[in-house]
Amino acid sequence: MNTTENRVFADSEKYLEAMAAFSFFNKVLLDAPEREYIEAVKESAALFDEWCFQKSTESLAGLAMLKNYLKNYKDEDFGELTDNFNKLFIGPGHLFAPPWESVYKEQDHTIFGEATLQVRARYRKFGLEINNLNKEPDDHIAFECAYLNYLCAAAAASEDTAEKEEIISFLTAHPATWVDEFTDKMTENSATDFYRGIASMLRGAVKEALSGLSCR
Repeated sequence: MNTTENRVFADSEKYLEAMAAFSFFNKVLLDAPEREYIEAVKESAALFDEWCFQKSTESLAGLAMLKNYLKNYKDEDFGELTDNFNKLFIGPGHLFAPPWESVYKEQDHTIFGEATLQVRARYRKFGLEINNLNKEPDDHIAFECAYLNYLCAAAAASEDTAEKEEIISFLTAHPATWVDEFTDKMTENSATDFYRGIASMLRGAVKEALSGLSCR
């Protein structure tokens, strides 16, 4: 394999690893915990040793919290984990960490704001559209992570620069502008190190991805 082929292979591996990371964030930030999924994550916790983003203090702290939580997780902890998710993202009543970008950018902190339309336009540039359009805001953090997952997969499969440029452009204009405030709320209001760890890992991932997806 020549030098150019080595570089292309390494580049593809980097984007595939980032794709897996953003896929994980999409799953755990969109869906309420499921017993089988949490057990599967616990059983495969060693895979977090190969986590893509491990260069920032936020990533390392989050990984340590998450791995320690999974090591000690028992089935009777599941109820607390579900309550934690609902308190942060679902309700009823006041949400302690609203997962939509517009909430952090609109003066009245409402959903379906300008940011929603902006990210919708970004998705459509690549032929993408969320499920439940106009019912669930497009700027949910999990959907933004799903978009980054898509872009990373496309970047890994092609030498074209369009997706790679869009990753940095999208991160700069969207997740990076509100991830700190969002993850602060997650950290302050989480009853478990599962979501505290994910908050820190997400913050670190956005920070590191902005540095050119500098995986490990």
